[in-house]
Amino acid sequence: MRLYVSPTSPYARLACVMCLEARLKGLEIVILDPWQNPPELLEHNPAGRVPALVMGGDQPRTITESLLIADFAVRRAGEAERLWFRNDAEQQLGGVCFGIIDAAAAIMAGRMVTSGSVNETAFDSSPVARRRQAAIGRSLDRLERLLSDGSKTLIEKPGIAAFLPVIVVEYLQMRFGSTFDSADRWHLADLVSVLRDRPALARTRPLFTKFVPFDHAGTE
Repeated sequence: MRLYVSPTSPYARLACVMCLEARLKGLEIVILDPWQNPPELLEHNPAGRVPALVMGGDQPRTITESLLIADFAVRRAGEAERLWFRNDAEQQLGGVCFGIIDAAAAIMAGRMVTSGSVNETAFDSSPVARRRQAAIGRSLDRLERLLSDGSKTLIEKPGIAAFLPVIVVEYLQMRFGSTFDSADRWHLADLVSVLRDRPALARTRPLFTKFVPFDHAGTE
């Protein structure tokens, strides 16, 4: 199996983390830049997006979209009970995290349209971007409230609902610096500080350019 990811995409990072946590056998991680429309990626995913999980054989199959890949990985490895959403509260938390990721990704797309670079911030002062920024702030506050009731369980038995907040916070820090940092969100900060060095998260931190396997994860 070959998993196509980029060094910045939070969607690809989630798929990567879940495949690694599930110790998906025969996994090769391929790092590329989807903005360049690499032919190898387009061959497997006509949308030109990461993540894309390609399974070889006489008739190769491709699974796209982060949650579908994550679901496949944990079920194939028999790790769904340990790694998947365990209850409605965790699903609610996951939905908030995806809302934040979607809003941040929309700002990045706006930057590309406006300036041709995700690092140029002229778009950020537009009414559309400001709505997305406000949504991110409100959602982070909601995330903090949700974690106040369940962060201990997430830390003790980490699965997808625990990994998503880490992915959210580190993506926002990479793209927006300290813009969305808040000393009042200490449940969120505590969760991130405890889990950020977990191997699957540490080895896939934004801007990684090479994957270093650990305990046979991500290797043939």
